[in-house]
Amino acid sequence: GTPSAGATAVAPTVAPTATPSARPSRTAASATTRPSRTPSAKPSRTSSLAPPAPPQVVVVARYETDSSRLFGYTGEIVVDNPGGAPAANWSVVVTLAEGTTVDDVDDANWRQDGRTITFTGPAVSAGGSQTFRFDVRDSRPKAREPESCTIDGKPCAGL
Repeated sequence: GTPSAGATAVAPTVAPTATPSARPSRTAASATTRPSRTPSAKPSRTSSLAPPAPPQVVVVARYETDSSRLFGYTGEIVVDNPGGAPAANWSVVVTLAEGTTVDDVDDANWRQDGRTITFTGPAVSAGGSQTFRFDVRDSRPKAREPESCTIDGKPCAGL
């Protein structure tokens, strides 16, 4: 009986003083907090099972100019997966020099938005690599390498 009597004595003392101003905000806060807690608890449980794999799968890319010619070159990118699980959903983003365009791509899917080309391809097996090549046409006789290359936001080696 003592703990409940103490709780009962404290509750009326706090509640009447806080009732006019605190109840509306408490009700609003608890109403907003409760629904957000429930949905965020469920997705975080679900997503906490899935994300441990992506942090372990860190792919890296290496750029190399495979062959140069007048008004263009062939670029080669090797995507390496040093991790212990297959790496799906990788993307390499290459920003070309002004006045250059991609003409042909082998062994990767690609889409161009201005000077930015996004390459995607099949999953790279654990410990494996994926190589793709792309032909670039340049408006200048001496072709210029891409300005930047990133894989999943990290810089590619070799550029």
